[in-house]
Formats: sequence, structure tokens, C-alpha cells
Amino acid sequence: MLGCVGQKRLQTVQDENLIIQNEEDDDEYEVIIIDSGFNTWFATNSKPMNFYSPQYYENKNKMYVTAWNDLFYQYRGNSPFENRIDYDFSIDYGVELNYKLFWYFKYVESKYGRFYNFPA
Repeated sequence: MLGCVGQKRLQTVQDENLIIQNEEDDDEYEVIIIDSGFNTWFATNSKPMNFYSPQYYENKNKMYVTAWNDLFYQYRGNSPFENRIDYDFSIDYGVELNYKLFWYFKYVESKYGRFYNFPA
């Protein structure tokens, strides 16, 4: 399910619960979480956006994405790692996207357990 969704989107990362997209000629990205349980979990478990620095979110997401993709290649087809996340480390996705993506990974952790080997 990775690839473009719609005609004007240049970059899209998609699995059944997560979409990261960029509209044509736009430097802004957005993350869309489709999982029905995420919004309630997010409202009760997330901290304010400025709780961590933008660099913290970006660094954590790089580690989470790497761990996620490693598991995707290792256990292809097993939930929740059914799709590779095409997060380009050279792109500045902005604090809002990294904040929401970070909390999506935390949500996945709460649902399925820790899926990485880096320190908490």
C-alpha cells in the first residue's frame, strides 16, 4: 500500500493506519492517523507539543522508523509492521508532523509492546 494516493501527491507513506503526504509544489507535509483508537489514546496520553524539542521528536522518529522498517523486512505481513515507512531523513517534515508521528509510535507501543532496541 505504499505509493501515491491521488494524482497531486508527490510523497506519500501509507499503511492501513498512517499516511504522510505532501501536496504538489508544497513544502508542508501532514500525517494522517486512520486508526480509530488513536485519537482517544492521543487525547489522554500525549504531552503538549513543546514538552520535547523539535530535534527530540525528529531523532526519536528516525530511530522508530528504522526499527519499524527493520521489522517490516524481517516479519513482512505481520501486524502492525505490514508496510514500510518511507521517512526521508534529509527532509524537514516540521515539528507538527514529527510530534504526531512520535505519538503514533508511542500508541503502537502501548498496543503491541516495545518494538525497538534503543534506550527509552
